[in-house]
This record gives sequence, C-alpha cells and structure tokens, in this order.
Amino acid sequence: MQASSTASGGNEQLNAISNKRRNEAARMVICVGTQTESQMVMPPARAIAKALGADLAFFHVIETEALGGPSPSDPVEWEIKRREANAFISNIARQYAGENGTAEVHVLEGRCAEQICGALSGHPEDIVAIFRGDGWAAGHIGGTARQILEGGTNSLLLSPAMTEPPVKGFTRIIVPLDGSGQSEMAIPVAVKIAASEDAELLLVHATPETELTRAGPAEPDDAELLDRIRQRNERVARKYLNRLGSRVRTGGLRIRTLVLSGGDVRRQLVAAIREQSADLLVLASHGQSGYADVALGNVANYLLSRSSVPVLMVRSANAETNAHVFSGARAKGTRKPGAVAQ
Repeated sequence: MQASSTASGGNEQLNAISNKRRNEAARMVICVGTQTESQMVMPPARAIAKALGADLAFFHVIETEALGGPSPSDPVEWEIKRREANAFISNIARQYAGENGTAEVHVLEGRCAEQICGALSGHPEDIVAIFRGDGWAAGHIGGTARQILEGGTNSLLLSPAMTEPPVKGFTRIIVPLDGSGQSEMAIPVAVKIAASEDAELLLVHATPETELTRAGPAEPDDAELLDRIRQRNERVARKYLNRLGSRVRTGGLRIRTLVLSGGDVRRQLVAAIREQSADLLVLASHGQSGYADVALGNVANYLLSRSSVPVLMVRSANAETNAHVFSGARAKGTRKPGAVAQ
C-alpha cells in the first residue's frame, strides 16, 4: 500500500496536499472517524472507486477544538495522539485498500469540515465519502457532513447507519430523473457503477402531484381535468424514461424504468428505495429547481437526509472556477442552504 501520511494542521499542510495532487487521477476521499458507524461508508466507497477508476485516500481529522485549543500544552502527549491516529487510519487503509493496493493516508488537525474542504480545494473531480450523521434518526445529517455538503464543491457519497452494510456490492441502483439536463448528469456515473457491479439500473421519474386552485368553488369538469393531467404526465414520463434507457442500454447492462405518481415527489422516491430493494441511490445535486446560490436542490437535500441506503450525489462544477454549469441562474426570494421542506 502506498501511504502518504501527514499529521500537522494549518494552511501549509493543506497547500502541500493540494499541490502534490496536481494532474493526478481522481480520488475517493474517505473520511474516517473513530466511531464504528463511520466505517459503514467503506464498502460502498471502495466499490464506487473501483467502478470509476478513482484512487483511494483516507482522511482522519484530529479535532483540536475538542482538545481545548490548537494543540495540547504537552508536546509529548500531542505527538502520541498523532502517532495513534496515524496508526489507526493506516490500519483501516490496509484493510480496505489491500496490501498491494494504492491509498493515501492523511491525518489532519483542526476543524474537520474545514480541513477536508481545504484539502480538496481545486480538485472538483474528487468524491468525498462520509458517514451521514451521529445518530440513526431519519432526516438527520451530522454537522460535519452538512458543512462539507454545503461548503464544498465535490461530489459526495453519504452513507447512513445501516444494520447490514453492502459488503457484497450493489444489486440495484436507482437514478431519480426529473426531465432536466442537470438531473441526467448522474446517468453516466450510475452506468459505470452498474456495469462494474453487474447491478440493475433503475431509472425513476416521480410525477408531481396534480392540483387545481381552491380559490373558488369546484367546477363540474374538475375531476376529469385532473385525471387527464395525471394521464398526460405519466405518458410523457414513460416516453422520457424509455428514450433515456434506450440510449444507455448497451453491453448487456440491465435497465428498467419506473414512473411514480400519487403524492409528494420526495416521499415517492424515498418509498421507492424501500419497495424496489435498492442498495444505492445516484442523483445530481440539482434538478429543475436547482439554483447556483444554494448548495443543492430540495429533492436532493431530502433524499440525502432520509435515504435508507448510501447516496452518491453527483455535483458538476467548472474545474477552474468551481462554478456550476447553471451558475447563471439565481433563486427567487430567500432560500437557506440546507433547508428542507417538511
């Protein structure tokens, strides 16, 4: 195993990591914490890295604020902590990368999200893999994961706490699509993973709930109008998914399409993960409702926080400016990053 180990904080350390990586291959950056649950991200991260041809890099951050300041007053004690942390993450890297594998090992010091984002600055091609949160409650994203999600420019693999981590790889991958070019950016990534894992690729479109204004009394043809709208939406959605499926159905790849209807789009998709026995969700950070001045769209935010399986959020950014391809759009009104409509 090739191990590049660092164990000091500050901008010099981050600059050294960033400069060393120029013109190198993309990495799957696995954030390793000391809690056992954080290691649930390892199997899916390794499988996705293999499918995408990405190198493995293991990062561990010693939270200096939790120790009462920039560093302990006793330099010997501090050096012991560094050595212990380095041995801990190096052991994990050997376990998941293999003795003959290639993996970087970095032990950083400071605020966790700040250090991770700093190390990845200028490398939007890297993917960050991190445990979703500190608890098992649905709808929760831990503070560090949330800060990386909202403050970074990289694609993100977010893994929830699971009773049975996907140690044997993926069997069914769901890709939610809303008809926009933004959402379709997740398809090439999902295709590579499905081909590598011999998994079924399920292209899903959830039709929005049809409503008529209730400002006035009901009219005789309201029910017929609603039914016509539902039928139209489902018909157009089926044609859309079939067209996309025909484009990527090559090399024996197993592809299925699914149109959902009858309720809130986000909840339909969460239910589909369970009902279809999916073990990976691949989606774009923004769809039709995406704006560049928020970190991700409402649907992506909802799925990231509530999915029962790992979620790979594909974020497209300009390598030089870190600007999204749709950065010219701006949200109307006030939208707080990370806000989830209940």
